[in-house]
Order: sequence, then structure tokens, then C-alpha cells
Amino acid sequence: MFNHFKMKKSILARLCFSLVLFVFYTHTAIGQTTLNVHFDTITFSGLPGLHSFAAAQYEDKWLLIGGRKDGLHPKNGGFHTGSANQHIYVVQPSSGQVWQRALAELPDTLREQLHSANMEFCQWSDLLLFAGGYGRSEVIQDHRTYPYLTLIDVPELVSAVIDDTPLMPCFQQVRDTFFAVTGGQLQVMNDTFYLVGGHRFEGLYSSNAGTNNIQFYTDGIRKFTLEPDSLGWRPQRQSEIKDELNLHRRDYNLIPQIFASGEAGLVAFSGVFQPGLALLPFLNIIEISPEGHAPVNDFSQFLANYHCAKVPLYAEAENSMHTLFFGGMSQYYLNENDSLIKDNRIPFVRTASRVSRLPDGTYEEVGFDAELPFYTGSSAEFLLAHNIPVFSEGIVQLDELADGETLLGYIVGGIVTAPDQPNPFINNVANQTTASTRIIRVFLQKNVPSASPDLPLNGRTGLGMAVFPNPTSDVWNIQLTLPRNGDLMLVLQNAQGQIVWQHKYGQFSAGASKLRLQAEAYPPGWYWLTANVDGVFVETKRIAIIR
Repeated sequence: MFNHFKMKKSILARLCFSLVLFVFYTHTAIGQTTLNVHFDTITFSGLPGLHSFAAAQYEDKWLLIGGRKDGLHPKNGGFHTGSANQHIYVVQPSSGQVWQRALAELPDTLREQLHSANMEFCQWSDLLLFAGGYGRSEVIQDHRTYPYLTLIDVPELVSAVIDDTPLMPCFQQVRDTFFAVTGGQLQVMNDTFYLVGGHRFEGLYSSNAGTNNIQFYTDGIRKFTLEPDSLGWRPQRQSEIKDELNLHRRDYNLIPQIFASGEAGLVAFSGVFQPGLALLPFLNIIEISPEGHAPVNDFSQFLANYHCAKVPLYAEAENSMHTLFFGGMSQYYLNENDSLIKDNRIPFVRTASRVSRLPDGTYEEVGFDAELPFYTGSSAEFLLAHNIPVFSEGIVQLDELADGETLLGYIVGGIVTAPDQPNPFINNVANQTTASTRIIRVFLQKNVPSASPDLPLNGRTGLGMAVFPNPTSDVWNIQLTLPRNGDLMLVLQNAQGQIVWQHKYGQFSAGASKLRLQAEAYPPGWYWLTANVDGVFVETKRIAIIR
């Protein structure tokens, strides 16, 4: 379905219900196409603030399920049932009408999963897949990551909420610990589903390891298909690929993409946390195709390191792929002089940015001049406007959009923090954050004259890594050229993606360095050696041992 690039046809609707509070503009040039965006905000009576929820779209309506109605969780605790979203909401943005139904009529296992947070979800035609999620279970009297995949008939549920008919026929739930994941991402490619990254947390949340909880990262890509049976659908062909270094990420963005070859795939952007690097986010990205996954280590995504609202666009005539990111949390941001500012506390930001895959297959990142009207975007979702032409998995057909201004879509929900508290988690004021009740409309302006294009960030330099002899029987010699002074770490992975050795060398000076790595303790076979400087400069080599 994804690789056929079929466009979904929709009836042109005029969106007229809005309360304009803020307007911001920005510009960026991409090949022959120039883009501007600006924002305004609206509110819908009856729609509460939400974050960390699941969403789907049917015709001109939104379906919102799960998530939280409070703000950011504290360092210890949180995720109590009282502030969980225990309703299903249907929203018609063109009229501002909101319908809601309580989850109370549903069985315990289904109801509890549906009011969890940070679940994995994706829409596949008229089916919404809802996997995992974390929250408080009153049945077991503890917090848990739910071991279920729930399949939701979107048109039927929208009708049931509006018409006040029974909800249960709209759901099918499958129990399987394969889906016990929270903070990962779920997407579909060629009718195969990819559950990528995330972790499993059992017990009351704590930012530090404790005796009352269990946490482990999935470090992998879990793949499955859905096959029809007498009960509806059944997961089949389940498999898993491990990579304990590159896939050790959660709370990130996994987005459908079209690669330079024209092949459809996915890209895992940024995310947290790099293993062994004191809770620093990943800056590299990962390309995922049916053939496997590959980290892109010659590119850094500086400006969006956490799960946030985002939207992909493809310019087929130019063979350029663009993903727009809105707000969230990030290790870096641009100040008023467009200087890149680093903050290892990973603060909330108002940044709007794009990452573009250029026709030659390389990537660039640009920070827009405009910013969001307030600190939000983290754990928000982007919902396309009803009339936007898209390929089958939600990639906007940029060539089909007319020159001038188009309402692209809406940033819905997300966590909001005060302007003077960009680090509420670190500063122990998470109770001052809230879930956003304001919806941000995003307008795209295509080929509108502007003064000068923004320049892409230039923060990536290679390490000039060389490893010899390769293959070896006893020792590898490693040569590196550091672009600046920094802390060096080496990580060795086997062919199965397991980390078999890692070492932090501490501070190294800029320039050439030589190291030796003993190989006698490891069995023959293929390995991956990764050099990492400050979590920013990363290079990987495939190496081998023979005997």
C-alpha cells in the first residue's frame, strides 16, 4: 500500500472556525521551491488539554484516545489514574464541534489500556492500531506497560461516539507481551508494521533505578503483519531485529519517508537516550527499509530531540523529502542571533525546523525564523487539514499544493510550560506544567517571495576513522581525527547488534589520535565499531575477526 504512492482523494472543505491569537512567519528555500509557514491558535469548547495520546482521522473528523490531562510527570511518581484521559473524543475542526464518550462501559483490560500514555499507534486505512502504553492499573494495583495490541475500527467508533451507540463492537484486543512497549513508535510499510524502539516500565515511575520498578529498552525493531481471521484480525509473522546502540532510543519521532532512490521507508529521528552518555539525546538518525536499518552518522539533528508534532512532505519533481518539526524538547536551540545554543538539560523549546533529504541522499537541517507562540509541542500530534493531498501513509504531496497559502494542519495537544521554566523536570516544578488546550494551526506558503533563504546548520564533521588490519586475528589499530577537543567513547557490537564492549576514554585533543583494540577475546565474525565524541560526532566501521 505504501510503495504504490496512491493519493487519498478528499472533498475540499473550507475551514472557517478560528480565533486568531498569534501570527508568525518564517521562510526557507528548498531547491526550486520556497516555503513559508505561519501559525495561529484556536480553541474548541469541550476539548480538554491532552498529551501523549493516540489520534486518527476519518473524513473531516479527528478521533482522540488515551493520554494525559495533566502536565509533565515529576521525577518520581505521576501517571495516576485521576488525570488519565478516560474519554474518547471526536472533533470536527471545521465547525468546532466536539463529541465525547466515557470509557466506563468497556471491560477492565480494554478500558485501562485505552487511558494509558505514550502508547504506540498508527492508522492503517480505517484501522487504528493501539499498542502498549504505560499507566496505573487498578486491577493489579500497580503501574504497568500494557501487554496488548488493540485494533480500533475508526469509522465505526466515530459513529458510535456521535450517535451514542455501544462502543465495544468497535474494538478487538490481543494480549501479547510482544506489544508491551511504551515510548516507542509504530508505523506501517508495505503492509508490514514496524514497532521501533521504546522501553518497558513496570512499577511506579522513577527517574532513578529503584527496587519498586523494572525498566528495559527494547533496543530493536519488532515487525509483524495483520491477517484476517474469524475474530477480525490476528498478528502474524512476528520478528525482531536488535541493535543495542542505535535503537536504544525512546520518546522520539519515526516518520514515513521516500528515499533518494524512490523507495519508501521510515526514518527514526533523534530521541533519547544514548547508552553510556549520561542521558544525552541521539543526534544521528536511522534509515529503515524492508532490507534493514542503517544509521546516518554524517548528519546531526540538533533542533528536535524529543517526540513532538511533525509532518512529512515530498516534492516528487525535485526528489526532495522534507519533515517539519514543531516545538518539543531539545539539547540545542537557536538564539536571536541564530547562534546554536547547547543546554544538556534538554529544555522545552519553541523551535520550528525542517530536516530535508536532498536529491543526492544527504540531509540538512534548518531552523525557521518563526517560533511557536508558547512552549509546547512535546507529546503533541500533528493532524492534517481535511483537503491536503497525501500519499497513502500520510506524506504530503508537496507538488500538488498550489503556490500561495494553504492550511496544512493542526498541532493538537502537547505539554505546556511557562516562559520562565523551560526546564521544569530538572527544576522539580513539573506540577506547574499543563496539557495544552490551544490548538495551533499551521499554514504553509509555497513559492511566496521572500528576502533571503535561511542557511542549513553546519555542525557535523567526520572523524576520519580508519581501522586496520581489517580483518584481524588479534588486534585492531584505530586512527581518528577529532574536529575539536572532546570526550571519546568506543563501542563494539557483534553482528547481532549486541554491545560486547565499550569504553570511555575521557578528554581527547583535537587532531589525530591512535588507539589499539584487542580482538583475541572475541569469536570470529563480523563486528561494528563506533567512535563517539561528545555524543555529537559519530562514525561506524564494519570490521571482522578471522582465525
